[in-house]
Formats: sequence, structure tokens, C-alpha cells
Amino acid sequence: MSIDAIALSCHTSKSQISKYVKSLDYETMKDFKDACLDNISSMERTNKTLFSLQNSIEKQFSSFTNHIIDELHYTMNQIDEINLLKLVNDIKKSKRIFVYGHGHARTLCTYIQNELSAKQKETIICDVDFEKEYNFQDGDLLLLISINGNTFYFDKRVVHHILKCSVNTWLISCKDNINFSKNYLYIPTLNDKYNDYLLRHILDFILMY
Repeated sequence: MSIDAIALSCHTSKSQISKYVKSLDYETMKDFKDACLDNISSMERTNKTLFSLQNSIEKQFSSFTNHIIDELHYTMNQIDEINLLKLVNDIKKSKRIFVYGHGHARTLCTYIQNELSAKQKETIICDVDFEKEYNFQDGDLLLLISINGNTFYFDKRVVHHILKCSVNTWLISCKDNINFSKNYLYIPTLNDKYNDYLLRHILDFILMY
């Protein structure tokens, strides 16, 4: 839907729509639309019902914890340890780190920035359209976070742009068989609904070094 169609359906002007979008901290209408697409793609995550007030909280919590533990064991047994340690070393030796993500992955970008900044590592979160000129230098590292691989479905242009950048680049995702020509850390999981938790756990492991 174009901004003209939105303005018409809301009985307002395009400028008012633009002002509203900017009030939500999006630089452009495209940023807003991309975020909406990401939100739709993550509806399963935000709407999944893991607990019910009608059932025993203790039993539900115990069941959830056991599932997470099983997932963690599976992930750590199946993940490519050599690749994982290569990423850790690349982060340690990098001078600056750039992180990119959409939707919920963007909150992980902020988390990475906070953790690495505490270690005196300059960390920059890239704009959602990846249109700014970042002037990558030797020793820089670009991390692309795509929990379920949705970035490769919703915004192929950004992925194409990232692949063209002359910088050491890593993709971290729980989606397997992604066609990505640069470094790719695949995080194996048993159940997609736990992907968020597993990827965050791997990030915690990486950032401990």
C-alpha cells in the first residue's frame, strides 16, 4: 500500500502520514513498512502462548525450562564449533563492529552494542535500509542478525547491498540453507518457537570472550 492510499483511507494528507511515521522514530515510510513486515513475520513469536493461568505455573515453568535445556543441549552438540570460535576471534580482533537486524533482531543489535561498548569496542547499529555510507576500514566487522532468515525474504536489496560491501561479514541465523556467500554461523534448533532464546544464548556465549 502506497502512502497515497494510506492517506486516502485515513482521510488525511501524505504530510501528516509522514509526520506520524517520523514521530515513531522511522526516517522514511519504507523503514516503517519494513518494520511492519517484520512484525507480521514475528507474530508467531509474539502471539505464542507458552503459559496459561488456568494451569499450574510451577508445572508450566518446569516444562518450559526442560524444553529450553533440551534445546540448548541440541544446539551446542550440533553447532559448528570451529565456525563459532572463528566468529569469536573475529570479534575480538576487530577494531569496529557494525550490526544489522530487522524487527526483534534489532533489539539484539542494541544488546550487542551495549555489551561490546562496555568492553571499549566501538559498535555501530546500521540503519534499517542500509543506505548510509559507513566507510568500512581494515579491521572492521559487520554482523547480520536474522533469527529466522526473514531478512532474506523481505529485503533482498539490503542483503545484496551487504554482500557488495568490502568488509568481513558474518550472518548469524537459526535458518539453515541460506544462500549467503560470506561467513555464516547457523544455529541449529529443534523447535522454531525457541529460536529467539537459542540465538540470544549463543550471543551471550560469544560476548563472554
